[in-house]
Amino acid sequence: MFSPVCKIFLHYFPFTTTGMGMKKAHLQYFISILFFCFFFFSAAAVWGTGKGNRNVVRDLRVDSVLVSVNGQGITLLDVLLETSNEEIRLANMYSGERLYSETEKLRRKVVEEIIVRKLVYEEYKRQPFPIARQHVDHYMDLLASSMGNGTRLGLERKARSLGTNLDELRDKIREKIAVDVLLHQYCDRPIYVTPKEVFEQYKNKPENWTEPKKYSLELLLVSKNGGRTAGKPLEICAKIRKELDGMKNRNDFQRLVRAYSDAPGAENGGSTGLVEEGKLRPEFAPVLKKMKVGEINGPVETLEGYYFIRVADLLPEKKVPFEKASEKIRSLLEEAQRKKVRSEYAEQLKAGAVIKYYY
Repeated sequence: MFSPVCKIFLHYFPFTTTGMGMKKAHLQYFISILFFCFFFFSAAAVWGTGKGNRNVVRDLRVDSVLVSVNGQGITLLDVLLETSNEEIRLANMYSGERLYSETEKLRRKVVEEIIVRKLVYEEYKRQPFPIARQHVDHYMDLLASSMGNGTRLGLERKARSLGTNLDELRDKIREKIAVDVLLHQYCDRPIYVTPKEVFEQYKNKPENWTEPKKYSLELLLVSKNGGRTAGKPLEICAKIRKELDGMKNRNDFQRLVRAYSDAPGAENGGSTGLVEEGKLRPEFAPVLKKMKVGEINGPVETLEGYYFIRVADLLPEKKVPFEKASEKIRSLLEEAQRKKVRSEYAEQLKAGAVIKYYY
């Protein structure tokens, strides 16, 4: 049963989050361990009422196995825990087939990363070293602060509601720490980039050191299917437009976003963060070219609905001087070397492993 289910997961499920009014998720890896699961269950339930292939999602479980690594399963939940924040960003940037493609690409990438981590952790278990409890407790405290109302008891209750427990969370944290230590030891320490390499990179690829124009947007989406207001989309747009005409400041727009928007990040005021001009949705680009900071335009029609767009900030294109670019260039060159060394190490580990894919 896993093969067809997992294919549907990789191709269709990414878009159950669109229009669900997903909450703010500015969380790091460990903090996101619990958060996305809540929305996964609600999204899967909604999609189960659809037609065609989408009905299969009703049978999709978070413990569905996507890959086995030396007999250890990698589940749907394992992947969703690491992709949730990025998927919110993708849902703000793309729609339709582009969103399908980008989300599928993201999830496949994360599957491969988890495979490598499983294999590295097997190396750790062959020659284990102690991991101080305070390191694990540090991340547990971050989780408690974000998801448990600041207490371990609150975190425990949230964990139980999502089908896990504190011991499993500690195990995940301990595994991540061990893997990070080994990857640093085996792959990262030998890396060194010379000043000459840094300057040649700057001189030979000047286009890479010109920062493109960037927009910071606030988005209000009225879904074509009625969304959270369950009303007629165009009538809702007219109501919003009337309220915008009497709007006095930015806080008024954010209030409207929280009241009406069906977009991911609505409770965050619909903020997209800084987005490069070339990465904007094609429907937005021609509208934004005529807008200034603080202006609002809309409704702009897209495949999923109608957007009201506010330009919160705009950074013009600019040439980056070498003095400011050099550290970034060094980091990029180090990251490229690190990626190459880690890739070679991963292939070495995979060559001696039994890996089975179920999608």
